[in-house]
Amino acid sequence: MIRYAIKRMLWLIPTIIAVSFIVFGLMELAPGTVLDRVLASAEGMSQEDREALVSQYNLDKPMIYRYGLYMMNFIQGDLGVSDHTGLRVWDTFIRRLPNTLLLSFTSIVIATVISVPLGIIAARRARTLYDTGVTVLSLIGMSVPVFWLGLLLILAFSLYLRWLPSGLFEDGIRSLILPALCSSFMLMATATRQTRSNMLEVLNADYMRTARAKGVPEEKVIRRHGLGNAWIPIVTAIGTNLGAQITGSVVVESVFAWPGIGRMAAEAVVSRDVTTTTGVVIMTTILFVLIQLGVDVLYANIDPRIKAQYVNKAKKKKKNPVPAGAPASPVRGPASVVIETPASAIEKTGSAGEAPAVPVLAGEPGPQPVCSGSAFVTRENIGSGAKHSGATGKQSSVSENDRDPALVIMKYKKRSQLGEISHSLRRNKGAMAGLIILCFMVVLFFVSLFISWEAVTEMNGRSRFAAPSWQHPFGADNFGRDMMLRTIYGTRYTLAIGFGVVSFGAIIGVPMGCFAGFYGGKVDDIIMRITDAIAALPGLLLGMVIVTVLGQSLPNLIIAVAIPAIPIYIRMTRASVITLRNNEFVEAARAIGLPNYRIIFAQVLPNGWAPIIVTLTASLGVSIILAASLSYMGFGVPVPQPEWGALISTASEFARRSPHIMLFPGLFIMLTVLALNLLGDGLRDALDPKMKGS
Repeated sequence: MIRYAIKRMLWLIPTIIAVSFIVFGLMELAPGTVLDRVLASAEGMSQEDREALVSQYNLDKPMIYRYGLYMMNFIQGDLGVSDHTGLRVWDTFIRRLPNTLLLSFTSIVIATVISVPLGIIAARRARTLYDTGVTVLSLIGMSVPVFWLGLLLILAFSLYLRWLPSGLFEDGIRSLILPALCSSFMLMATATRQTRSNMLEVLNADYMRTARAKGVPEEKVIRRHGLGNAWIPIVTAIGTNLGAQITGSVVVESVFAWPGIGRMAAEAVVSRDVTTTTGVVIMTTILFVLIQLGVDVLYANIDPRIKAQYVNKAKKKKKNPVPAGAPASPVRGPASVVIETPASAIEKTGSAGEAPAVPVLAGEPGPQPVCSGSAFVTRENIGSGAKHSGATGKQSSVSENDRDPALVIMKYKKRSQLGEISHSLRRNKGAMAGLIILCFMVVLFFVSLFISWEAVTEMNGRSRFAAPSWQHPFGADNFGRDMMLRTIYGTRYTLAIGFGVVSFGAIIGVPMGCFAGFYGGKVDDIIMRITDAIAALPGLLLGMVIVTVLGQSLPNLIIAVAIPAIPIYIRMTRASVITLRNNEFVEAARAIGLPNYRIIFAQVLPNGWAPIIVTLTASLGVSIILAASLSYMGFGVPVPQPEWGALISTASEFARRSPHIMLFPGLFIMLTVLALNLLGDGLRDALDPKMKGS
């Protein structure tokens, strides 16, 4: 374990170099410099003074020179001086870091205390009304935009009820309650679903039945045996989200004006402060890697099987020496499939009058007759519950449907893979509900194509802040513009962003994952190191920097959201290809001389699509929320285009007077993401062999 930790720490060095170079280079490519405001306001400044000021900030030197100078100072423990405030970046970071850590750990504690018991109870009461309610609430929690939820909490508990302050950390612990609740909401939903899923897998395990048979109380069985074996994925979800809370706290800290490092980074990006932005990203990356290392070390303390993997091999050999000349352990091949004859099966039942259990092989068309004494028992007779007498060959009852050969063939006809997926989705009520909502959003998308830009931007002073009515069903904003037309018009941006991000990420990520998984070796190392460098960057901060460099527009927003998602597609595709690259059909394709690119894209990839499709579907909702968050922060689609995140950002200034202005865009975001999550869950169940028949 110590060697593993040291190896992970050493990997920090190339990660920091890659992350710092990417951020420093992107900020240097951004239009303008930190001196633009100073030089614009200093009208009487002489040319010599201007050149001296530029030279002071090394802006007359190449970018590589400035980056090298920055890294030399960083090695000495100096993050530099802010180009905007003139304060030392390290001092500002250390002063704000405790606030972010306090917010993150409080939200983790709240989420864990609530989500783990909820998940356990939902698993114990699976397929009941309680389980359905917990699942629906979890999906809603994963679909609510954090910034919209924060505004609703401020509106309810701070402006209307006046119970709690709206942030700023001026009233001590009371100022922490609303930001912590908002920050823990999505984590609570994720951890609840993770706990429920893992507890369902262990509740019916053999060791659980053994513990119950020995008389162990049920609560102790659940707590010690069940939860103890389900902790690993739960800890993974919580640990990953803790890292995301620290590195991606920009939105929550901006909504509640919380003095943390996320807000510090957002202010640095807006002011083009290269030194501060680079320093904050480097430090948050180090924190993220250290948290992931801590989670990995915690695994060993939770599960002794993982700890055993890090035991020195030399010690193992000393404990279990192999004598010279001893034969190697036999390698067992695949277990033979034994199908009992009817006679032997009858002997086991102890009665010739009962029909033995007949093994049913998946995918066999038509009925399979099995001889039992002098009678023939067919699969459809067994499926319909008909009773047979093996001695006399008499059949007590057979339904009319089972006598019709056409109906029997239709009943047992093997569906295609697409047919199986379609059949599973039709049986899944949640997936069908998500599909209906998504179809409704698509209809609104086509409706928005017939709405003119003039109708969306038309101002009416008499309708300013109008409440919802027949004339304005969603009300009107501060300029008297109809909110229903603006919300429907925003559908085109949201759906374009979601499907554009997935398409862009898949075009880049899937081929790279295929090459990494198929070729392995140096190709795999190079691709995965690039992937690790991009994944180490906080997604929201990277998106802010990319939009700052490229400018505010819909295509640039799609690129800014897609680039942080590429590592997910690469890793999932790589894992899928690795499991298939040594299969027999791949060896056969090589033997007939097919080139590698045809083997990858015509043989391997079509057989490993299932987990990749599930990943792409799940990332749709995340992409929409991330894009809306960037628009809310002012890094998305430019005003006055009515993108839903931008609409909420504008309406937040008038939330107390007219809360309906921000209500409907937030509801549309939540419904769209909820539909995608429901459809993604149904698709996962349809493509997962374990879920079939459940």
